Amino acid sequence: MEKEKQIIINGLGESTAKSYAGSYMRLRRLLNLTDKRKPIRNTPLNEVLGAVLAVENPSTSYSVFVITKKLFDYERNKKQFDDADMLIKERKRTIQVKKNINLKQTLPTYLNIESAIKKETDPVTYITSYIMFYCNTRNMDIALADLHASKKSDYDKDRNHLVIDGKNVLFIRNVYKTSKKYGVKENIIQNKKFYQYVKELLGNDDIVKLYSRKDGTNLTKSSIASYLKHKVVLNLNEGLIIKAVIQYANEKGSYDMLRTISQNRGTGVNILLSEYDVSNIKPPTLII
Repeated sequence: MEKEKQIIINGLGESTAKSYAGSYMRLRRLLNLTDKRKPIRNTPLNEVLGAVLAVENPSTSYSVFVITKKLFDYERNKKQFDDADMLIKERKRTIQVKKNINLKQTLPTYLNIESAIKKETDPVTYITSYIMFYCNTRNMDIALADLHASKKSDYDKDRNHLVIDGKNVLFIRNVYKTSKKYGVKENIIQNKKFYQYVKELLGNDDIVKLYSRKDGTNLTKSSIASYLKHKVVLNLNEGLIIKAVIQYANEKGSYDMLRTISQNRGTGVNILLSEYDVSNIKPPTLII
């Protein structure tokens, strides 16, 4: 079992490796493989795919499907894999359509969120919401940010940075979901209130963590969501905010805005539209 699991996670980053290892063990449980000496690859592919497709949640089903594709030769089993892939995507799309129909009725508009940010008086909530809304970031991008009173020659590559630069704030991101693909990202924030709140949080210090645990240490990745939960306007989260922003871009018919969101977030436009576009409420179809 361990040898087979190593094949799955070899060469992956720590977070991805942990996720894949968990999916590998989940697939073993689905197949009732309690004997650690028995690899999954000794099970006929049709039985493995049957167990994968029997999983009700399409996201979970896809996570173990990815593991299956790593263990069996795709070219020799192309039709089986493609059919299973199509079925899982259809299920996922059906669920997403239902969610979008409900969310479209309750999601605050772009202008509602923008207004709430402008009125916000808590510095951390303002900075968090502003970055999430205007820089289109995820939780981690913000939670791992250090505030700097002045520019430096180099910065901790395992952290992100909000740097006072004249009357502006430079937002440097080393750590975000797709950083290995897109590299370091930078945004220049030219907003007086944002600048003033960064200065306020810094006080007389040269560097301050935007978020930290009670003992002053960095947040762990598993705790980020709980720390940010009450630090976003209108009790929203990064997923809802990006959906509201994309909806606004669609209403404006602005592909330039979508392209900017894509660049900021480090996500392809096609993924943004398929995963976050709440106006996309047509039922799934096989006709292309």
